Amino acid sequence: MTRPNLPDGARKRLAWPLALTRGGMVLERLWQAAWPLATVLLVGVALAGFGGLQGFVPRVLLAIAALVALAFAARRFDWPQSDYALRRLDDSLPGHPISAISDDQATGLDDPASSELWHAHQHRMVKRLEKVAPVAPNLRVAPKDPYALRLIAVTAAVMALGFGTWRTTSPLGSGEASAAIAAASWEGWIEPPSYTGQPSLYLGDQPDGTLAVPKGSRLTLRHYGDLHALAFEGSILKAPVGNTPSISQQIEKGGFLSIAGPYPRSWSITAIDDAPPEIRTTGPLTRQLSGEFTLGFVATDDYGLTNGEVIMELALDQVSREHGLTIDPEPRDDLTVDLPLPYRGARTLVEGSLQETLVEHPLAGLPITLTLQAQDGAGQFGESAPFPMILPARRFLNPVAKALIEQRRDLLWNRANARRVAQILRATLFHPEDLSLPEGLYLQLRGAIRRIEAGVAFGETSEGMPSDLRDEVAQVLWDVAVELEDGQLDDARDRMREAQRRLEQAMQDGATPEELAELMEEFREATRDYLDQLAQQQPREDDPNAPQSENMIELSQSDLDEMMDRIEELMREGRQDEAMQMLDQMRQMMENMQMAQGGESQQPGEQAREELRETMRQQQGLSDQAFRDLQEQGQGSQAGENQDNEGRDGGQGRGQSHVGSGGEQGNSGDGGAQDDPSGQQGGDLAGQQRALQNQLNAQRRNLPGAGDPSGQAARDALDEAGRAMGEAADALEQGDIPEALNQQADAMEAMREGLRRFDEAMANEQARQEGEQGGNPGESQNAGNQDPLGRNQTGNRGANATDNPLGDTEETYRRAEELMQELRRRSGEPDRPELERDYLKRLLDQF
Repeated sequence: MTRPNLPDGARKRLAWPLALTRGGMVLERLWQAAWPLATVLLVGVALAGFGGLQGFVPRVLLAIAALVALAFAARRFDWPQSDYALRRLDDSLPGHPISAISDDQATGLDDPASSELWHAHQHRMVKRLEKVAPVAPNLRVAPKDPYALRLIAVTAAVMALGFGTWRTTSPLGSGEASAAIAAASWEGWIEPPSYTGQPSLYLGDQPDGTLAVPKGSRLTLRHYGDLHALAFEGSILKAPVGNTPSISQQIEKGGFLSIAGPYPRSWSITAIDDAPPEIRTTGPLTRQLSGEFTLGFVATDDYGLTNGEVIMELALDQVSREHGLTIDPEPRDDLTVDLPLPYRGARTLVEGSLQETLVEHPLAGLPITLTLQAQDGAGQFGESAPFPMILPARRFLNPVAKALIEQRRDLLWNRANARRVAQILRATLFHPEDLSLPEGLYLQLRGAIRRIEAGVAFGETSEGMPSDLRDEVAQVLWDVAVELEDGQLDDARDRMREAQRRLEQAMQDGATPEELAELMEEFREATRDYLDQLAQQQPREDDPNAPQSENMIELSQSDLDEMMDRIEELMREGRQDEAMQMLDQMRQMMENMQMAQGGESQQPGEQAREELRETMRQQQGLSDQAFRDLQEQGQGSQAGENQDNEGRDGGQGRGQSHVGSGGEQGNSGDGGAQDDPSGQQGGDLAGQQRALQNQLNAQRRNLPGAGDPSGQAARDALDEAGRAMGEAADALEQGDIPEALNQQADAMEAMREGLRRFDEAMANEQARQEGEQGGNPGESQNAGNQDPLGRNQTGNRGANATDNPLGDTEETYRRAEELMQELRRRSGEPDRPELERDYLKRLLDQF
């Protein structure tokens, strides 16, 4: 092919793409011819890097292979001409425009149309040159190298360059340094102890200088090749090792390490001591009435704690040596419990709290010394300062239970007290009728006495009462005492009196504020249950058999709550004598108490209201049972907090049965509307929740006050409560107890709102009835023999026949304020008769 004649413009446009295409062709032909030579050279690099060219024969063979490959490349290589490059460039364009513009018109030179057509064709071909681009070379030699020898050579050369025995010299170089490097190599690393969690250090990657590693780290050095080319030296090494091929030792102290050879290395290694863990107690010790105590702690370690223990040792010098404690105690191991540590995350800083209940341990109620102990991965221990304390024990308020627990303590103190314990128990049970013990508990105690006496007789000829028999008797005494303390009282009055007695006994015994608060809450619940029963059993005003007494007083729930709040405040302030006096006054008032409710049949909708309250109690019972199930699953921390708040918020959550029967049910004419959904023992919670939802729906349909906006609002709130109950039942069926607790809380909140709206509807209904009957709006039908301000009435209904002034008490002013607000509200209602509104205005003028 000859070089074509191109126009000047086209030639300039093709100059650069043509040059690049020609250069690519040179590279292509060179690679096609010289790839065997490149493979041989790469193999030589790999052999040199791994010490394969140290002999004469390998070098000669490599040189011969290189010469053969070079001759093959010289023979195969053909320098490309520019015409071939132009043709390759032309072949890459559609229509071969380079050939087209280099041609001349053969025919029709005299025909103007033919000439015009030819010029148009030339112009179109020139336009195509605008998209001309260099042609890439074809470097593919896979068909000529089916075994991929070139790729194997490249991989070997790269490995040699990265991991070969040389450093900076060429693998083909010569000289003593190159020979020494090719003849020997080394590697080394330092492994910190596993408990530190730190990575290993590869010495070849560490720069010369200072290295800080944990004490106890393992140093490993290895020598390859000629042992005389390199040497390990340093004060950190336990003994001179010289040309030892391998070293492995622990770093117990700091020092220097060097590697002697053509390229020496050196480091100054510092051994960091592992500090022992530190632990201390934080915050005060808190305890509950049940005996559970909580003590905060903080533990730290530089690398992390592995475990911890709490050691409790009897403080014998602090024990009051009286009664059964006058003799020395039996040898007993210290009480040890595990320290709570997080399962996940770093343990370098642990802030936690120790929560334990050790009420059944022989040391319960005795002075001890508590020591917190923490251990790290190096086996080092850290201890807190001794914490003197009385190991919390369960507080028993029943006299017989207290006596049994005291004898149990003496028996566990030393088995030598066994005879004395049996005598005291026999003396205690000498007149069992005075103790009012249940038959089963009495028989258990008699059996325990016989077993103690049998053990004492056995001990006369041996080392003493068997320890297993002693432990069995101690367990019987504990079980009987707990049964006496927590036994169920069927009568609400007895429960209230028992709770009051327990509270007074705790104040006399100097109980902690936490215990007093817990007992006060128990007293509140028992009093609330007693008032509910009293309200249901209270005779009607028109009952001729109703007892009449001048000493009978009238108390409302709010009055009792204020008195109990005052008692609790006195206890918190430490004024125990005043609190006990107030408890005595409250006991006298409760003996002659009459609930400020009036006749049950006098107020319209009172029965419906009681039914709703009962349903809310049952819902709280179901919620309590669900919460207990969640606690048994170990998932109730957060849900328990929410549930506790919910129970306190409504005033109905505590003191109710956890199976749903919150109290006595009101009688209902609606068949099944008041059936206790939780009364079936063993029924699942989801089924009980469904039954309670149906019960609420029936009550909502029969709710009075349909024509009042407040009544409609009450129905809407109860409808929302029903939907929440249904979602709670669905969650219980799916096993999602936390979601069920949330829905049950929403249901109780909606029921409270419904009760509030229902009370407003009933008040509006009563006000309308009074207006239609022409009665005095300021009077209360449930006032009994007192006016709304608490003054006695002796005349006809509404007549005040006393000149006694108003009592100067906060309750009197509160009632007066409520009465004035009610009069103002009624006087402002435009739908009331004009005569009634004038009367209300005259009453307001007197205020």
